[in-house]
Amino acid sequence: MRIAPSIFIAACCLLSLSSCFTGIESTPRITSKDVERVVPASNAEVEIADKLSPSPITQWSQGRRFLVADAKLSLLFEREPALAPGDILVFDSLADEVSFTGDSVSVLSFHKYGSDSTTEALRYKMGMKAAEVPDNTTLPLSVDLDMVDNARHVLLGKKYYIVSPIRVDSLLNITSRGRKLVAATICNVMPGNADYPLRVDISDDLGNLSSVAMTVGTARSATRNFDRLFEINDPRLRYPAISDAVWDNIVNSRVAPGMTTIECHLALGSPRDIRKWHNGGSYFEGWACDNGMYIVFVDGILSEIH
Repeated sequence: MRIAPSIFIAACCLLSLSSCFTGIESTPRITSKDVERVVPASNAEVEIADKLSPSPITQWSQGRRFLVADAKLSLLFEREPALAPGDILVFDSLADEVSFTGDSVSVLSFHKYGSDSTTEALRYKMGMKAAEVPDNTTLPLSVDLDMVDNARHVLLGKKYYIVSPIRVDSLLNITSRGRKLVAATICNVMPGNADYPLRVDISDDLGNLSSVAMTVGTARSATRNFDRLFEINDPRLRYPAISDAVWDNIVNSRVAPGMTTIECHLALGSPRDIRKWHNGGSYFEGWACDNGMYIVFVDGILSEIH
Protein backbone atom coordinates (compact mmCIF):
# COMPACT_ATOMS: atom_id res chain seq x y z
CA MET A 1 0.00 0.00 0.00
CA ARG A 2 1.34 3.41 -0.92
CA ILE A 3 1.40 6.03 1.84
CA ALA A 4 0.44 9.55 0.90
CA PRO A 5 3.40 11.98 1.19
CA SER A 6 1.42 14.34 3.47
CA ILE A 7 0.65 11.51 5.95
CA PHE A 8 4.27 10.33 5.96
CA ILE A 9 5.58 13.86 6.69
CA ALA A 10 3.06 14.35 9.52
CA ALA A 11 4.04 11.06 11.11
CA CYS A 12 7.72 11.98 11.01
CA CYS A 13 7.02 15.34 12.62
CA LEU A 14 4.99 13.69 15.38
CA LEU A 15 7.78 11.17 16.06
CA SER A 16 10.32 13.99 16.20
CA LEU A 17 8.26 15.99 18.67
CA SER A 18 7.64 12.98 20.93
CA SER A 19 11.39 12.30 21.19
CA CYS A 20 12.28 15.84 22.24
CA PHE A 21 13.07 16.51 25.92
CA THR A 22 10.71 19.25 27.07
CA GLY A 23 9.89 18.40 30.66
CA ILE A 24 11.58 17.99 34.05
CA GLU A 25 13.23 14.79 35.15
CA SER A 26 13.40 13.90 38.82
CA THR A 27 15.20 11.12 40.65
CA PRO A 28 14.21 10.33 44.27
CA ARG A 29 17.83 9.95 45.36
CA ILE A 30 21.20 10.02 43.70
CA THR A 31 22.76 6.62 43.10
CA SER A 32 26.19 5.34 42.21
CA LYS A 33 25.14 5.62 38.57
CA ASP A 34 24.77 9.40 38.93
CA VAL A 35 27.87 10.22 40.95
CA GLU A 36 30.64 7.78 41.73
CA ARG A 37 31.45 7.07 45.37
CA VAL A 38 33.83 9.68 46.73
CA VAL A 39 36.09 7.41 48.72
CA PRO A 40 36.05 3.83 47.54
CA ALA A 41 37.61 1.49 50.06
CA SER A 42 40.85 -0.08 48.95
CA ASN A 43 41.92 -3.55 50.03
CA ALA A 44 44.23 -2.02 52.64
CA GLU A 45 41.38 -0.24 54.46
CA VAL A 46 39.22 -3.37 54.36
CA GLU A 47 42.10 -5.42 55.78
CA ILE A 48 42.37 -3.04 58.74
CA ALA A 49 38.59 -3.18 59.25
CA ASP A 50 38.83 -6.98 59.33
CA LYS A 51 41.52 -6.79 62.03
CA LEU A 52 39.09 -4.82 64.21
CA SER A 53 36.29 -7.38 63.94
CA PRO A 54 35.56 -9.23 67.19
CA SER A 55 36.45 -12.91 67.53
CA PRO A 56 33.73 -15.44 66.59
CA ILE A 57 31.69 -16.52 69.58
CA THR A 58 33.07 -20.06 69.35
CA GLN A 59 36.57 -18.65 69.95
CA TRP A 60 35.75 -16.63 73.06
CA SER A 61 38.09 -17.39 75.92
CA GLN A 62 37.00 -17.62 79.50
CA GLY A 63 37.34 -14.19 81.09
CA ARG A 64 36.31 -12.14 78.03
CA ARG A 65 34.70 -8.91 79.28
CA PHE A 66 31.56 -7.10 78.14
CA LEU A 67 30.45 -3.62 79.18
CA VAL A 68 26.72 -3.31 79.83
CA ALA A 69 25.42 -0.52 77.58
CA ASP A 70 21.71 -0.82 78.42
CA ALA A 71 19.94 -2.08 81.54
CA LYS A 72 17.51 -3.98 79.29
CA LEU A 73 20.26 -6.54 78.81
CA SER A 74 19.06 -8.11 82.08
CA LEU A 75 15.89 -9.27 80.27
CA LEU A 76 17.93 -11.75 78.22
CA PHE A 77 19.11 -13.72 81.22
CA GLU A 78 17.34 -16.23 83.38
CA ARG A 79 16.16 -14.73 86.68
CA GLU A 80 16.70 -11.23 85.17
CA PRO A 81 19.64 -9.98 87.24
CA ALA A 82 19.88 -6.31 88.17
CA LEU A 83 22.21 -4.75 85.60
CA ALA A 84 23.08 -1.11 85.05
CA PRO A 85 25.00 0.65 82.28
CA GLY A 86 28.68 0.50 83.15
CA ASP A 87 28.54 -2.95 84.76
CA ILE A 88 31.00 -5.49 83.38
CA LEU A 89 30.06 -9.08 82.59
CA VAL A 90 32.72 -11.79 82.37
CA PHE A 91 32.30 -14.70 79.97
CA ASP A 92 32.50 -18.20 81.47
CA SER A 93 31.39 -20.71 78.85
CA LEU A 94 29.37 -21.64 75.78
CA ALA A 95 27.76 -25.08 75.98
CA ASP A 96 24.86 -27.11 74.63
CA GLU A 97 22.05 -28.41 76.80
CA VAL A 98 18.70 -30.07 76.18
CA SER A 99 15.66 -27.83 76.64
CA PHE A 100 12.38 -28.97 78.22
CA THR A 101 11.03 -29.52 74.68
CA GLY A 102 13.87 -31.93 73.91
CA ASP A 103 15.70 -29.55 71.57
CA SER A 104 19.41 -28.86 71.87
CA VAL A 105 20.12 -25.18 72.61
CA SER A 106 23.28 -23.25 73.37
CA VAL A 107 23.77 -21.45 76.66
CA LEU A 108 26.14 -18.53 77.22
CA SER A 109 27.20 -18.22 80.84
CA PHE A 110 28.55 -15.02 82.43
CA HIS A 111 29.06 -13.53 85.85
CA LYS A 112 29.27 -9.93 86.98
CA TYR A 113 32.78 -8.66 87.47
CA GLY A 114 33.68 -8.99 91.13
CA SER A 115 31.09 -11.69 91.85
CA ASP A 116 31.44 -15.47 92.26
CA SER A 117 30.96 -17.23 88.90
CA THR A 118 29.87 -20.46 90.55
CA THR A 119 27.07 -19.06 92.68
CA GLU A 120 25.93 -16.08 90.59
CA ALA A 121 26.00 -17.44 87.03
CA LEU A 122 24.05 -15.46 84.44
CA ARG A 123 22.66 -17.74 81.73
CA TYR A 124 21.63 -16.56 78.25
CA LYS A 125 19.94 -19.23 76.10
CA MET A 126 19.97 -19.14 72.31
CA GLY A 127 17.61 -21.27 70.24
CA MET A 128 20.29 -23.19 68.34
CA LYS A 129 23.22 -25.47 68.92
CA ALA A 130 26.57 -23.89 69.77
CA ALA A 131 28.03 -25.12 66.47
CA GLU A 132 25.24 -23.31 64.57
CA VAL A 133 25.69 -19.88 66.17
CA PRO A 134 26.77 -17.35 63.47
CA ASP A 135 30.32 -16.02 63.81
CA ASN A 136 29.13 -12.40 64.04
CA THR A 137 26.94 -13.13 67.08
CA THR A 138 27.74 -11.08 70.16
CA LEU A 139 26.13 -10.27 73.48
CA PRO A 140 23.34 -7.75 72.67
CA LEU A 141 23.15 -4.34 74.35
CA SER A 142 26.81 -4.50 75.36
CA VAL A 143 30.31 -3.60 74.18
CA ASP A 144 32.99 -6.27 73.84
CA LEU A 145 35.87 -4.78 75.86
CA ASP A 146 38.43 -7.24 74.51
CA MET A 147 37.48 -6.06 71.01
CA VAL A 148 38.01 -2.46 72.15
CA ASP A 149 41.46 -3.34 73.51
CA ASN A 150 42.36 -4.98 70.21
CA ALA A 151 41.20 -1.95 68.23
CA ARG A 152 43.28 0.31 70.46
CA HIS A 153 46.32 -1.90 69.87
CA VAL A 154 45.82 -1.83 66.08
CA LEU A 155 45.00 1.88 65.67
CA LEU A 156 46.66 3.86 68.46
CA GLY A 157 49.21 6.39 67.22
CA LYS A 158 48.58 5.63 63.52
CA LYS A 159 48.01 8.41 60.99
CA TYR A 160 45.22 8.04 58.43
CA TYR A 161 42.97 10.41 56.48
CA ILE A 162 39.55 11.03 57.97
CA VAL A 163 36.73 10.73 55.43
CA SER A 164 33.66 11.48 57.52
CA PRO A 165 32.89 15.01 58.76
CA ILE A 166 30.56 13.76 61.52
CA ARG A 167 31.93 14.23 65.04
CA VAL A 168 30.54 13.01 68.37
CA ASP A 169 30.97 13.74 72.06
CA SER A 170 32.00 11.26 74.76
CA LEU A 171 28.46 9.79 74.75
CA LEU A 172 28.48 9.48 70.95
CA ASN A 173 25.96 12.27 70.45
CA ILE A 174 26.58 14.11 67.17
CA THR A 175 28.07 17.51 67.96
CA SER A 176 29.35 19.10 64.76
CA ARG A 177 30.89 18.64 61.32
CA GLY A 178 34.66 18.51 61.48
CA ARG A 179 37.28 18.80 58.76
CA LYS A 180 37.43 15.82 56.43
CA LEU A 181 39.83 14.37 53.85
CA VAL A 182 42.73 15.55 56.02
CA ALA A 183 45.39 13.72 58.00
CA ALA A 184 44.26 12.48 61.41
CA THR A 185 46.22 10.71 64.13
CA ILE A 186 44.43 8.18 66.36
CA CYS A 187 44.83 9.42 69.94
CA ASN A 188 42.72 6.82 71.73
CA VAL A 189 40.06 4.15 71.26
CA MET A 190 37.35 3.86 73.91
CA PRO A 191 34.16 1.83 74.40
CA GLY A 192 31.14 3.31 72.68
CA ASN A 193 27.61 1.94 72.89
CA ALA A 194 25.67 -1.05 71.58
CA ASP A 195 25.16 0.56 68.15
CA TYR A 196 28.64 2.06 67.75
CA PRO A 197 30.95 0.00 69.96
CA LEU A 198 34.05 2.14 69.34
CA ARG A 199 34.69 5.81 70.05
CA VAL A 200 37.82 6.81 68.18
CA ASP A 201 39.53 10.01 69.35
CA ILE A 202 41.55 11.83 66.68
CA SER A 203 43.77 14.87 66.22
CA ASP A 204 43.64 16.38 62.72
CA ASP A 205 46.46 18.08 60.82
CA LEU A 206 45.74 21.40 62.58
CA GLY A 207 45.74 19.82 66.04
CA ASN A 208 41.94 19.91 66.43
CA LEU A 209 40.76 17.18 68.81
CA SER A 210 37.50 15.34 68.12
CA SER A 211 35.90 11.91 68.13
CA VAL A 212 34.12 9.66 65.64
CA ALA A 213 31.79 6.72 66.26
CA MET A 214 32.81 3.44 64.63
CA THR A 215 31.17 0.08 64.01
CA VAL A 216 32.93 -3.24 63.49
CA GLY A 217 32.16 -6.63 62.01
CA THR A 218 29.94 -7.82 59.17
CA ALA A 219 26.42 -7.27 60.50
CA ARG A 220 24.03 -5.14 58.42
CA SER A 221 24.17 -2.49 61.12
CA ALA A 222 27.96 -2.12 60.62
CA THR A 223 27.67 0.96 58.42
CA ARG A 224 30.58 2.96 59.85
CA ASN A 225 33.45 0.50 59.82
CA PHE A 226 37.05 1.67 59.52
CA ASP A 227 37.00 1.54 55.71
CA ARG A 228 34.02 3.93 55.67
CA LEU A 229 35.70 6.46 57.96
CA PHE A 230 39.39 6.47 57.05
CA GLU A 231 41.76 6.16 54.11
CA ILE A 232 45.42 5.21 54.23
CA ASN A 233 46.56 7.41 51.32
CA ASP A 234 46.08 11.16 50.96
CA PRO A 235 42.84 11.69 48.98
CA ARG A 236 44.09 15.11 47.86
CA LEU A 237 46.49 13.36 45.49
CA ARG A 238 43.56 11.98 43.49
CA TYR A 239 42.40 15.47 42.56
CA PRO A 240 45.42 17.46 41.35
CA ALA A 241 43.23 19.69 39.14
CA ILE A 242 41.27 21.05 42.13
CA SER A 243 42.69 24.37 43.35
CA ASP A 244 43.82 24.84 46.95
CA ALA A 245 41.01 27.34 47.56
CA VAL A 246 38.34 24.91 46.37
CA TRP A 247 39.94 22.05 48.30
CA ASP A 248 39.73 24.17 51.46
CA ASN A 249 35.98 24.48 50.84
CA ILE A 250 35.70 20.72 50.36
CA VAL A 251 37.65 19.95 53.55
CA ASN A 252 35.27 22.19 55.51
CA SER A 253 32.10 20.89 53.80
CA ARG A 254 31.45 24.22 52.06
CA VAL A 255 30.43 25.06 48.52
CA ALA A 256 30.79 28.26 46.50
CA PRO A 257 29.66 29.43 43.04
CA GLY A 258 31.97 28.15 40.34
CA MET A 259 32.52 24.72 41.87
CA THR A 260 31.79 21.66 39.73
CA THR A 261 29.34 18.85 40.52
CA ILE A 262 32.25 16.57 41.46
CA GLU A 263 33.71 19.20 43.82
CA CYS A 264 30.30 19.80 45.44
CA HIS A 265 29.78 16.06 45.84
CA LEU A 266 33.13 15.85 47.63
CA ALA A 267 32.11 18.74 49.88
CA LEU A 268 28.51 17.78 50.69
CA GLY A 269 28.19 14.10 49.90
CA SER A 270 25.31 12.57 47.94
CA PRO A 271 22.19 14.76 47.69
CA ARG A 272 18.75 13.52 48.71
CA ASP A 273 17.23 14.39 45.36
CA ILE A 274 18.39 15.54 41.91
CA ARG A 275 16.29 17.36 39.33
CA LYS A 276 17.55 17.82 35.78
CA TRP A 277 16.20 20.05 33.03
CA HIS A 278 17.28 22.31 30.18
CA ASN A 279 15.91 25.33 28.38
CA GLY A 280 17.28 24.48 24.98
CA GLY A 281 20.51 26.38 25.51
CA SER A 282 21.84 25.30 28.93
CA TYR A 283 21.64 22.17 31.02
CA PHE A 284 20.45 22.60 34.64
CA GLU A 285 20.78 20.37 37.69
CA GLY A 286 19.21 21.03 41.10
CA TRP A 287 20.39 19.21 44.24
CA ALA A 288 18.42 18.96 47.48
CA CYS A 289 21.05 18.23 50.15
CA ASP A 290 20.72 16.57 53.55
CA ASN A 291 21.72 19.78 55.34
CA GLY A 292 18.67 21.60 53.91
CA MET A 293 20.64 23.39 51.22
CA TYR A 294 19.38 23.50 47.64
CA ILE A 295 21.95 24.21 44.94
CA VAL A 296 21.61 24.70 41.18
CA PHE A 297 24.23 23.94 38.52
CA VAL A 298 24.27 25.42 35.05
CA ASP A 299 26.21 23.30 32.57
CA GLY A 300 27.92 21.49 35.45
CA ILE A 301 29.01 24.64 37.34
CA LEU A 302 27.45 25.74 40.64
CA SER A 303 25.38 28.87 40.03
CA GLU A 304 22.85 29.26 42.87
CA ILE A 305 22.85 28.36 46.58
CA HIS A 306 19.61 28.42 48.54
